[in-house]
Amino acid sequence: MDLSAFVTIIADSDVVEWLPILRPTLRHRFIPRTNAKGEETGLAADQHNLHLTFLKDIRITMAYGMVENAHYQVPSPNRFASENARTLLLDSFWEGRLTFRETIVNIGRNRCLLPLPQDWTETGMEIPALRYGLARLIHELAGPPTIFDEYFSMSGMQRVNRRWP
Repeated sequence: MDLSAFVTIIADSDVVEWLPILRPTLRHRFIPRTNAKGEETGLAADQHNLHLTFLKDIRITMAYGMVENAHYQVPSPNRFASENARTLLLDSFWEGRLTFRETIVNIGRNRCLLPLPQDWTETGMEIPALRYGLARLIHELAGPPTIFDEYFSMSGMQRVNRRWP
């Protein structure tokens, strides 16, 4: 199976085809802690909040929720520029091996999970259909109870038929 087929299986799946498992996900990341002088004082452990198993093929799993940037700034003039945002990692695994990593942006004070565009503009941000499907799936599985398509449209993003990844 190639990467495109792997991502297509995930992006085209339905919410009921995934079994969620909350922490611990046992997929840790260790980050050095530093003091005000810049000296290393220890390690901080971080992990995903959620682990998901694809019920149609248990070799496919995902982990979601590890913070990439806790203070992400959506650039102006986008309508969400003045609101709190953060980027989170969505890791996809084949037989336990990391196969694909996508960055998801949590915008609007935790009102929606969206794909992170390459460049933020006021309108016309083109998002490939598979990337759209992946972000929509994780929004429905782990996001707030809002309507994904409304926020996708309000952000100025448009779904396009373009090869990705």
